[in-house]
Amino acid sequence: MNLKNMPKDIAAEILGYLAENEEFESIEKLAGGDVSIAEVRALLREISGLLAAEAASENKNAFNAKNSRDLSKISKDIISSLSPREERQLLSTFGLIDKQTKK
Repeated sequence: MNLKNMPKDIAAEILGYLAENEEFESIEKLAGGDVSIAEVRALLREISGLLAAEAASENKNAFNAKNSRDLSKISKDIISSLSPREERQLLSTFGLIDKQTKK
């Protein structure tokens, strides 16, 4: 898989994971002190958010758990804590989205 073929929501999830879990020990050395680890984390979070928003806007007709009257508040709270990919998998498992909605 290359960058052009990778789904945006998966790329967003990877970048978010890196921002939260990678130590970036060599960043300050490589950047000569011009860039801090906190700035790199912030950049990755921002790119992750932009990709996630773009992926969501491309899938406007998808099931919207937040506005669904079929789901309880507890269900909506649980779904809101999932990544977009995990949300699609869960909703697909329970038949709330069809195969056309999944990417």
